Amino acid sequence: MKSIMMKQTIFAITAGLLLSACGGGGGDDSTTPLPTVVKVPQCGTTTDLGMSNAIDVTEKTIKKVANGAEVRIWHTPDGTKSACMITGEATVI
Repeated sequence: MKSIMMKQTIFAITAGLLLSACGGGGGDDSTTPLPTVVKVPQCGTTTDLGMSNAIDVTEKTIKKVANGAEVRIWHTPDGTKSACMITGEATVI
């Protein structure tokens, strides 16, 4: 009986050491921050064609929240882009 208990103890210790060496998942050690999600604002006045409320979306992704969303985007000669919502809702990531 003592021999069986000794074998079970050795097996349990060995299994515990092997399983702890696997890493076990744990938390995300990534230093990459999560992207900030910003709602695209409604366009401004008709005088400036809505550009007064436009936000900079250069090198960002615009994702519509619902079908039927219309986004106005300005492409400037210096490579920047601005956007605002005509109808619906969208986010910028």
